[in-house]
Amino acid sequence: FDAIAKHLGEAMAVRGVSAENTKAALDRVTNMKGAILNK
Repeated sequence: FDAIAKHLGEAMAVRGVSAENTKAALDRVTNMKGAILNK
């Protein structure tokens, strides 16, 4: 999961997404970590 979140953050940065929006997206993904891993 951590590798996926890292990749997502890096991909967003490459595409020019602001640090603020990247953090917001990663926060949302992190909040769903349990649901994703326990599916």
